[in-house]
Amino acid sequence: MEQVIVNLILNACQALEDKSQKIIITSYFHTKHNQVVLSIEDQGVGIDQQHLIKLTDPFYTTKRQSGGTGLGLSVSAGIVADHQGQLTFKSTLGKGTKVKLSLPLLQHESEL
Repeated sequence: MEQVIVNLILNACQALEDKSQKIIITSYFHTKHNQVVLSIEDQGVGIDQQHLIKLTDPFYTTKRQSGGTGLGLSVSAGIVADHQGQLTFKSTLGKGTKVKLSLPLLQHESEL
């Protein structure tokens, strides 16, 4: 999970165009869905809607010219899925991107 979070923060950093832009990291417990949620929101360049659905596809990248391989989000999505979690993306060109990492709360067998 550490690899996933570092990758999401690194992507947010790379989206920023200047030092005045922010990255906002928030975590909370979603009681209705019994999930822990980590939200990473940047004020960067944003992602075109046509690219959003492909972000977790292996080898898909919008950063090929700057050395992107298209594996970071693909591997991250796999790790999150292995933990029964979910990655969701919302973005607006020129305004930034918000990524939510949602993970179910695990219960001890004694609590079931």
